[in-house]
Amino acid sequence: MAGKGANGKQLSGAYRGGKAVQLARLLYTESVRLLDLYKQRESFPQTAISGEHLVSVPCPTPHLPTGEKVWLVHAALRQCQGLLDRAIVLEDTELGLPGNKDNNEYLSQRKVVKERLGHLLQSTKTLLVDGVGTAAVVTGQERAEEPDGGLFAMKVWIYRIIQDVVYWTNMASETLPSVPMQAVNETRKMARNRRKGKRTARR
Repeated sequence: MAGKGANGKQLSGAYRGGKAVQLARLLYTESVRLLDLYKQRESFPQTAISGEHLVSVPCPTPHLPTGEKVWLVHAALRQCQGLLDRAIVLEDTELGLPGNKDNNEYLSQRKVVKERLGHLLQSTKTLLVDGVGTAAVVTGQERAEEPDGGLFAMKVWIYRIIQDVVYWTNMASETLPSVPMQAVNETRKMARNRRKGKRTARR
């Protein structure tokens, strides 16, 4: 029975990993489409805007343990979600997008990206230890001070947010397929060690 249980957990972990990969790839495609629509609407150049990423999470590197890679991707996606939510508020309140029928396709695509980003976050969360302790891996916040340089600066800031969503959903689609079935056990062990460290520190 124990063997069956272990196999069941492995299959469950593999299924969750596969679901996260599918979502990441789909969301990357949807995010690229959103960025294209934004460029068209605001007449931005097709080339990327240079500058630091607003998301402050470091990119996963090949030498990192699989569990650490998952934690980093999840943390970055959380920051993307927070930034996108702020961009949506600005677009709706400052630019008045919902009242303009010319923006219907963009608004529909924005809604798709927002919802699927939430789904991907939930999927990567299940690859961790029931979603607890993600803040223990990454320090720092997104570089998200809202610009005070007028309307154009705000539009560039929103552009950079969408650009970061594209970047990190692509990173997720490239990172998550390398997660083996043992990744769930690895992240659980990592989180247990971190919790033990916290309890020791409190004493």
